Amino acid sequence: MKQRSYALLAAATGTVLALTACSSGGSSGSGSGGGEPVTDGTFKLALVADPGALNPLMTAASPAHQLARLSYDYLLHPDPDSGVTKPWLAEKWEETTTSASFTIRDGVTCTDGSALTAQTVADNVNFITNAANKSALRGVYAPATASATADPATRTVTVTTPEPSPFLLLNLARIPIMCEAGLKDPTAANKTTFGSGMFQMTEAVANDHYSYVRRDGYNWGPDGTTSDTAGVPKNVVASIITNNSTAANQVLSGDLNAAAVSGPDQDRMNAANLDTVKQPAPAGEMFFNHSPGNPTSDPAVRKALVQALNLDDLAEIFTAGRGTRSTTMVSIEPRACIYDSVAGNLPEFDTSAAAATLESAGWKVGADGKRSKDGTPLRIRMVYETFGDATDAAADVAVNAWNDLGATIELTSGDSNKILDVALSGKDNTAWDVVWEPINVALPSMLVPFLSGPVPAAGMNFASISNPAYDAAVTKASGLTGEDACAAWADAESEIIKANSAVPFADKITTLYFNNAGLAFGRNFIGSALRLYQ
Repeated sequence: MKQRSYALLAAATGTVLALTACSSGGSSGSGSGGGEPVTDGTFKLALVADPGALNPLMTAASPAHQLARLSYDYLLHPDPDSGVTKPWLAEKWEETTTSASFTIRDGVTCTDGSALTAQTVADNVNFITNAANKSALRGVYAPATASATADPATRTVTVTTPEPSPFLLLNLARIPIMCEAGLKDPTAANKTTFGSGMFQMTEAVANDHYSYVRRDGYNWGPDGTTSDTAGVPKNVVASIITNNSTAANQVLSGDLNAAAVSGPDQDRMNAANLDTVKQPAPAGEMFFNHSPGNPTSDPAVRKALVQALNLDDLAEIFTAGRGTRSTTMVSIEPRACIYDSVAGNLPEFDTSAAAATLESAGWKVGADGKRSKDGTPLRIRMVYETFGDATDAAADVAVNAWNDLGATIELTSGDSNKILDVALSGKDNTAWDVVWEPINVALPSMLVPFLSGPVPAAGMNFASISNPAYDAAVTKASGLTGEDACAAWADAESEIIKANSAVPFADKITTLYFNNAGLAFGRNFIGSALRLYQ
């Protein structure tokens, strides 16, 4: 196992140890733009899906967190290029295995003119960890048992946990900090922004566009960014463009300044010699529902469904030939640990063995060619988030393979909001058997609430997984640091994969393309990083 040597990661892992559904990611530098900076322009970018409810403390949806980066600030900025951790809302920070403290900058203001104080930051953490608030970030960015206090005199926030908390500082640095008005009225924050960021939302038209205007007097961004920095746009418009080819066309024509493009459309984008930023991310992740009564609660069914799939071919189809097989469930950069939790832990592709697995478990083939056990048909309800034609084609391959195995497949697709509603709302945790939906995290500890603990709506364990070996490995890993911690987290993740509870099979490389625009830092559409060029 390798431990990354990013300054923050090294410091964090040296004592304790970034989600996006919500984390910064990438493997190439920021787009530079190349021309002279534009004064007071409009930066037009594309999102692939509507964010739904906007409150970033309440949702796990990636589009909502993408938009949040325009209007909300964060405690720290881990620079993915240099590996150096830079100040943002916090000007200083310290940590131990059970605590992290931040000294908040003086003079930071919210969109309503109020001061963003150490108490406000502490209130964010306590809001998330209060189970009654049902924050989607509880146990993901802030440990469920964490508590925060503020010292107004020193502008210091201290977050403590009763037990060692892995990656505590990095996790807390992922929280979009909301101002007091939003904390007091979380429902209002579903429709507008209550942040201290460079931009304030002015218009929200669901499934169409979201508009923002630059705030005057902003002077606390990373790398000394202010509202007067050359090239910072006056306005930002984020348009919902679900079709990859349409987004590519609009960037090439200049109707958009930036969009993430994947798949075959990358060929013509690359030919245009545009500035780019690359973002590796999990794309194909398959989860099996362990709810009692669901067929996939049977380990034999899970194993057979995996045996029936050629995962190499599936990854190739899923990513349109522009991705790779997954080696871990944690592939968002910058990663704290580098390991392979997949190799040797999944059954080999073998359709005959898949049939034998089901036969030995009592799932017999009837006269109609379909399997059943004790009179119960092997009916598999699969839901997946569609990212375009390639995803649909991959789903068809899986359906055909499982049909050939004797299962009856019911297929449902939708955008991220639909899939999250099915899997995470808690309306009916038994309503699906297989879901393809990637979990975008940079730290293995962020997976824990998704792979263990309470099921929705009380928790995030949407597949209803109960794996004592995983739980024990997590407990061990949580008490370790450095290389030992990375090895232990690899062991924990391997327990989930060996049980065929979750199968990461495809990573995609998404590229952000820029036309007369770029990012001053980072690899995401952070408000204070946006730049326009002639």
